[in-house]
Amino acid sequence: MLQRMRETPPDGHLDVLGSIPPVYRKAVFEQCGRQMLARGELIWSQGETAKYVAFLFSGKAMSWYQARNGKTGTTGFWCAGDLLGAADVGTVSARRQQTVRCLEQCVIYTLSFERFEDLIRRFPEFALTVIRALSVRLRWVAQLAVTLETQPAFERICTVLLALSERFAVHSDEGVLIDLKLTNEDLAAIAGVTRQFTNATLHDLRQQGLLLTRRRNLILTDRGAIERLAYHQ
Repeated sequence: MLQRMRETPPDGHLDVLGSIPPVYRKAVFEQCGRQMLARGELIWSQGETAKYVAFLFSGKAMSWYQARNGKTGTTGFWCAGDLLGAADVGTVSARRQQTVRCLEQCVIYTLSFERFEDLIRRFPEFALTVIRALSVRLRWVAQLAVTLETQPAFERICTVLLALSERFAVHSDEGVLIDLKLTNEDLAAIAGVTRQFTNATLHDLRQQGLLLTRRRNLILTDRGAIERLAYHQ
């Protein structure tokens, strides 16, 4: 038996459209375009011309930044209710700051920068919700970025598992299920390590009885123990 672990939004997430009055929500949707994207499809790529924000109506996505030296860093995991692309609104170059890819089938509603700014001016409650969402996201990204930058490889994988369980947690009889179907290659890319090292680390966690796999979903059987491994507590 599975059930959502929380009624309140997890760290790093605030449902923008769900947090504003229905009349404002309707006004936003009336000015949006709708797109359905398949698992693995890019919502946009870093460096593309930025013309709109997007509301993730359903599905899950992840974003990353690629530096000039070719190294990449995960900047976030996104789920229904999240606002995508707001950080690109004020850029001088009008280029996307990061790449965003669907982790499963997604439905997004797109809103041009011009219409987005107009709604911000017309509806103060909407503007305040956007500010709150950006603040929540900034704290979460900063924490994840610092952790991944300063930890050894094994601890980084543990930290990624904890972050994913925070974002996509479902309670099961066996522990905390990450409601997201990721390959070991996906996890390796997020943590910035090789797929071979990721395979070995996940095997080690399974051998310790801290991790299970059920239909490509990972279950943390002892989240507290993984936290201690990640942070040497």
